[in-house]
Amino acid sequence: MVSVLERCQVSPPPGTTSDKTLPLTFFDLRMVHYSPKHLFFYENTNISKSHFIESIFPSLKHSLSITLKYFYPFAGNLVFPPNSAKPEIRYLEGDSASLIFAESSSDFNHLTGKQTRDATEYLPFLPQLPPETMSHGTRVVPILALQVTVFPNSGICVGIHVRHAVGDGNSFLTVFFKTWASITKGGGDAACLSGELVPWYDRTRLRDPEGLELENIVWNYVKQQRSEPDHQLPTDINARARFVISHATAQQLKKLVLARYPSISYVSTFTVVCGYVWSCLAKARAACGKDDDDEVGRFLCEIDCRTRLDPPFSTTYIGNCVAPSIACAKMAQLKGRDGFVIAAKSIGDTLHKNLHQAGGVLKGVKNWVPGWEAAREGWFLGSNGSPKFKMCSFDFGWGRPKTNEDLCIDEFEGIALYDGQNEGETEIVVANLKPIVDAFSSIFSTGLQTLNDQVKKIGANHYARKRRERQLSKKKIRKKKRERQLREKKYRKASCSFILATIPVARNQERAFNGGRKEAK
Repeated sequence: MVSVLERCQVSPPPGTTSDKTLPLTFFDLRMVHYSPKHLFFYENTNISKSHFIESIFPSLKHSLSITLKYFYPFAGNLVFPPNSAKPEIRYLEGDSASLIFAESSSDFNHLTGKQTRDATEYLPFLPQLPPETMSHGTRVVPILALQVTVFPNSGICVGIHVRHAVGDGNSFLTVFFKTWASITKGGGDAACLSGELVPWYDRTRLRDPEGLELENIVWNYVKQQRSEPDHQLPTDINARARFVISHATAQQLKKLVLARYPSISYVSTFTVVCGYVWSCLAKARAACGKDDDDEVGRFLCEIDCRTRLDPPFSTTYIGNCVAPSIACAKMAQLKGRDGFVIAAKSIGDTLHKNLHQAGGVLKGVKNWVPGWEAAREGWFLGSNGSPKFKMCSFDFGWGRPKTNEDLCIDEFEGIALYDGQNEGETEIVVANLKPIVDAFSSIFSTGLQTLNDQVKKIGANHYARKRRERQLSKKKIRKKKRERQLREKKYRKASCSFILATIPVARNQERAFNGGRKEAK
């Protein structure tokens, strides 16, 4: 299925990058045992094997070397000192990243379609990280592996496999991977780094909140956990499928949520899309006999803290800088008639609380470890990626990606979110048991088909409610008018009575005054 054409190691240009060490923050340490895996598929029906070898090979090697000059941690290693001391990232001159070039005869259109697919179909296009080594009692773990696979006369797949400790999705995709693509497209010119893609490494501005020595707390927890077995999938996650929610559909979903909860604390395209998917999956699980009404469902998403720290970090900060946000709801609620609006509200309320709590996004960070333990109970659904990454803009000179796949969600029950091919679209990839994926597909589609009717019903109800409000308002206006008229009538009557009562008194006073004047004369 896949034939390796060349294996190579790529380093920064000689003499451009000196030995460096980068410490891991408490953000990084919680990610030590994980390694994101991502594939990008570029459609190109004019690409031949010979053109791939003669032109694209050397171009990608050169541009990767230039990229690593600025992104040295990706060429380095994650090192674990003896005696369980905290790990760090270390780059020594000459260190390199693994790069594989390969050819595949697989069906490109099948791999990039939206139908349900076997999760294992993508593994041949994912590079394995080089094996770790031991040096004087220190574990040395390579950080990055890349693979570029050509589908002659169909397209190209670029796979990235990276240690999560080096950075979050914004770091290794939005900044590193996009930079590599941009430099390749520019013919090896690093001019793109003069703007939004300049990497930022300063960790000195990250403060330990509340003086907790959080790095030690997190590391003591993490080092007891087992490292994930790379390149292996759980036997029960065996299918994945892709779905799309348009901008117009997202707006309709928002209307449903706002109609039910007019004073909701936070609603966005992200919260309604995730809420809809979460509730559909809960119903799909129930349809497959995997449900418990009293079980608590938990939904995890990550908050980018870069611009929310005090002082704020650069948006091109290389490292992990995300905080967990876990929404909770009972399964009976999620799979019920109002499951979607309850799910969207739970996600929105949790995000609003974490974003706007007194003390900032790191307030309560000491509860992260207990929160991870609690999340293991009940049904846990994790989400990867974000439409804000704008991965459709990652262009090597072959055009925008036709599609991309996050393979991490095959290792747990999860979903991945991307920006769609059209403006405002959100693409969702679901990985799960095939019966659950099939049930989800049906529930997802049926729900969207009836969405217009639900919104129209809300509109009709809204119109009827507004009509009743207008009628009541008119009644109130008429009532107030009558009350005002009665008050005015009473006032006029009282005024007349007062005037009539004062006339005899005034006349008597006038007579007495006039009589006094006559006597005086």
